[in-house]
Amino acid sequence: MRLRGASPLLLVTTIIMAGCVGNASTPAFAPTVPAITTPVAVPTARLALPSPTGATALPFAHTACANGVDLTGQTVNLYHLLDASSQQDAFVTPLKDGFEDASAYFNAHGGVCGAQLAQLFPDPSKPFDAQLEYDRVAGLNPKPVMIALYDSGDAELLRGQLAQDQIPALGLRVGSVLGLYGENGKTPGWIFATNPLYTDQFGAFCQFVAQHPQLYPRPVIGFLSWDYSFGETAYQPEVVRYCAALGVKVVDPPVYFSEADTYIHPQVQMVIDVGANVLYTDSLGTGPALIAQTLVEMKLSDKVALAAVNWGLDPSVGRLGQATLGAGGLPSTNGLLGSLPLRSWAEADQPGIKLIADQADLRQRPQWERNNFYLLAWATTDLYIELYIRTGNRVGFDHLTGAEMKKTLENIVYSPLGGLETVDFHQGARRALAADRIGQMAYLGRDGQTAAGPGNPLLLITENGQRAPVPLLRPLSDFAAAPELRPGGADVPGLAVSATVPFTSTGWIVYSAGAQNDPDPKLEIYSMNADGSDQTRLTNNEVSDSQPAISPDGRQIAFVTTRDGNPEIYVMAADGSAQTRLTHNPAADETPAWSLDGQKIAFTSDRDGNPEVYVMNADGSGQTRLTNDPAEDGGPTWSPDGQHIAFLSRRAGNDDVFVMNADGSHPENLTHDMGNSGGPAWSPDGKKIVFDTDRNQGQYDVYVMNADGSQPTRLTDNPADDYWATWSPDGTAIAFTSQRDGHPEVYMMNADGTGQTRRTHSSDGAFWPRWAAAR
Repeated sequence: MRLRGASPLLLVTTIIMAGCVGNASTPAFAPTVPAITTPVAVPTARLALPSPTGATALPFAHTACANGVDLTGQTVNLYHLLDASSQQDAFVTPLKDGFEDASAYFNAHGGVCGAQLAQLFPDPSKPFDAQLEYDRVAGLNPKPVMIALYDSGDAELLRGQLAQDQIPALGLRVGSVLGLYGENGKTPGWIFATNPLYTDQFGAFCQFVAQHPQLYPRPVIGFLSWDYSFGETAYQPEVVRYCAALGVKVVDPPVYFSEADTYIHPQVQMVIDVGANVLYTDSLGTGPALIAQTLVEMKLSDKVALAAVNWGLDPSVGRLGQATLGAGGLPSTNGLLGSLPLRSWAEADQPGIKLIADQADLRQRPQWERNNFYLLAWATTDLYIELYIRTGNRVGFDHLTGAEMKKTLENIVYSPLGGLETVDFHQGARRALAADRIGQMAYLGRDGQTAAGPGNPLLLITENGQRAPVPLLRPLSDFAAAPELRPGGADVPGLAVSATVPFTSTGWIVYSAGAQNDPDPKLEIYSMNADGSDQTRLTNNEVSDSQPAISPDGRQIAFVTTRDGNPEIYVMAADGSAQTRLTHNPAADETPAWSLDGQKIAFTSDRDGNPEVYVMNADGSGQTRLTNDPAEDGGPTWSPDGQHIAFLSRRAGNDDVFVMNADGSHPENLTHDMGNSGGPAWSPDGKKIVFDTDRNQGQYDVYVMNADGSQPTRLTDNPADDYWATWSPDGTAIAFTSQRDGHPEVYMMNADGTGQTRRTHSSDGAFWPRWAAAR
């Protein structure tokens, strides 16, 4: 048993999930390679470097600078919020070298109206923290007119701050709905993705499958991906409905694995057992390669197709595939399908690709660096120069601001380097590129001209003493409009009565974060908007600050701290200032809860020998014991009318939710169940109580019941623990803590349990959410 809410150091349950591996169902088809509909000129392997003969004239002219404008001697900066600490990473090194080469090339051809373009990255010798780096960059004078982001989690974190600071961001392959459109999916922000939304990419793949029934006669797609922000963004109810409308079934629920995992046979078996004959992943690098390897090891690669978002369809993934050889002795990732919104190295006749290849040769860039990230750096540099010139011409280069750059970005239609991609944000209506196409991974054969296959064995080249294949990304379709599948998007099918409703609500939330189950835990209190944006640390101590509770007017936060050697209750302003101690007792005082009028705080204390419920005035005076039972009582919460207090008690032999009058009289058991129940919280109208219980097979789930204990209804159904729930101020939504990602994170859902959405992505854990309408 555990008394939920009694101590934050004792409340995390370790969940060990053993995947059940059954017999693989036989897919309905054996996928084959579709015909290429777009001509591709496959380049020869660059085994020897040509003589340096870089281009002497700029073949792709930018908009001309206004008459009389000469910025010679000045520097135009582009700041990158990128973890640059890994010097040999298949993502970081090609990207940084691509920006270096592109800047050198364009600076040698006039720069930005004579100014030199500089690419500025965080110090690689220091640990990267997106929030700290953003604070540093945003605080510069002059303030940046644009920055570059690389992670969906960072985009979600900084969305609100970018808008407040009026700094637009190029989201380089960022594409989550939350980061670009906010919690409701309908509010375009200051981040502009240079690829289609991951939901739109998934929908485009379903469209491709539906258009090729001879290859996919009875398609069933299983979603298998990483278990953090990036890996989870593509699987959304709008996509599932869109695919179903096309006759393509997407298995519910999705299955996730850790980025650190090296063995995922059970996870693959889970999606195969429910009939999946196509696997789709929103992961990159090792993710698609590990799935491909697993399919080969399980002898399923000839029966199950594998597809990925654009990050997965990269030559670096193709190189990882050589660790396991599949059919015909080709790497396991041969045949990998996915989104290809950027021109590829295989399209050597495209003028932009030819220019970049020549420049890579000139600078002797190794074959392993010639991936999508190197190309992306060139496309982004070209785009940034064009944006800067157009904005400066329009408002004057002395008046160029982030707000003006945003206006240009919203209205520009531009193809960097003669067509590497098409940048069009539909006059501000979209925040991600709309054009997409489907591509496929292949490998260069020994003839040096065509893809490896029967009669043309795989070519291996030697670089740095290692033998490696040369991956080729072949387009299977032409560029076309991707479906718009964010909430309320133009292509989202009508919502059926039984369909999942996406979560939406407003307000702000406080929560605890940190590794609470460490031997020497250090917890801090954070706040965020209800959409997950503007996550801000409010406390910073060498000890633990936790269990925050917001006053009804949103101006104060009561919390628990161990800074005095034992848990005591403090109060602080909503911004973390003016921290004041309320309790002074050698025992543990915990779980503060405000009355609706803000005049009193109920709490738990073991000052009389065992945990009991106490109450005090909001200034800490008048501390009075309310319960008096040999069993443990704690975790109080006030009814909205102030007449009752719900709490957890063990007086019935296990954890149960009780309710009593506000003076402690007439305690009554509401749950009466063989399982353990706790964590009660009243709905704003006082008619319902949300709580958590392990009555179903031992794991905790969130339930809701009438205030008299009748009609308990299960809201979450997950193999991991869900607990510590709290209502939104308008009663339409519930925030809660979930272990479904391997450690505690804050989730939200509609009051009926639909639309369960992750809001925090903490490396150590986030828990104990409490919600308020305004600050």
